[in-house]
Amino acid sequence: MNSGLINEIQRFSFDKTNVRGERVLLTSAYQEIIKRKVYPLGLEKLLGEFVAAIALLRDIIKIDGVLSIQAKGNGYLSALMAECDERHNLRGIAQWDEAQDVPDVISLKEVLAGGYLVITITPRNGQRYQGIVEIVGESLSECLEQYFQQSEQLPSRIWLAANGAQCGGLFLQRLPAEQAQTGDEDAWARFTHLASTVKDEELLGLDTLELLHRLYHEEDVRLYDTKPMQFGCSCSRQRTLEAVISIGTDEVRQLLIEQGSIKVDCQFCAEKYEFTEADLVDLLGDQAQTH
Repeated sequence: MNSGLINEIQRFSFDKTNVRGERVLLTSAYQEIIKRKVYPLGLEKLLGEFVAAIALLRDIIKIDGVLSIQAKGNGYLSALMAECDERHNLRGIAQWDEAQDVPDVISLKEVLAGGYLVITITPRNGQRYQGIVEIVGESLSECLEQYFQQSEQLPSRIWLAANGAQCGGLFLQRLPAEQAQTGDEDAWARFTHLASTVKDEELLGLDTLELLHRLYHEEDVRLYDTKPMQFGCSCSRQRTLEAVISIGTDEVRQLLIEQGSIKVDCQFCAEKYEFTEADLVDLLGDQAQTH
């Protein structure tokens, strides 16, 4: 059983086949995200699935930058987002109609009726790319499997779970046939069938070695080094100041007149920033002066 302090992702592969996989398990990193706001249990679970999913995607889509997945809908769940950077810093947030009762078990298809998912790749240097993900099936896993099938033309399967204390995920992908060392044509069907027997409590309660042994004790599984993951917010006073400036000089001046200062709270980490006229006058010149 895991110690309750695991925040890591680990790759694995099956010897002499063209199948690879990843497993992520997050405890305190996930708890740091959901404690920033009082979420209903159903949203804690769904946000946890998004956080586990972005961790898996980030290790597959290798970029020097930020990868995010965002959901937008027309129901009580207006937006949900998780992101991860190249240093494996994770953050996430959900926005919903807090007057509505939220069930403990949420169907993604139901809450995103008329909505969509967006996967955004933002490299440190280069052009940002966005991919629209179709809402298929009832779960985030099914949507992402469809995304991989369309974007990479590689069969992929994903299992996600979260319970408000931990979140985790398991990923399998079949690589092109020429990457297999033998003709084990049944490997993909066999491995995905066995993975489909995994229970949420196993996905969240077992370390990777024990989980894979339970699923694949008759297979030759090769484990690679673990990579630590953690909660981390990319906000800063300078970035927040630049966002304030971007709303325009007239709007900034009006806010200073009405409020005396401009206060901004980061929705991801709850950090509070305040900017006075003195903070803004050097950047905006005389137009920032309120007297």
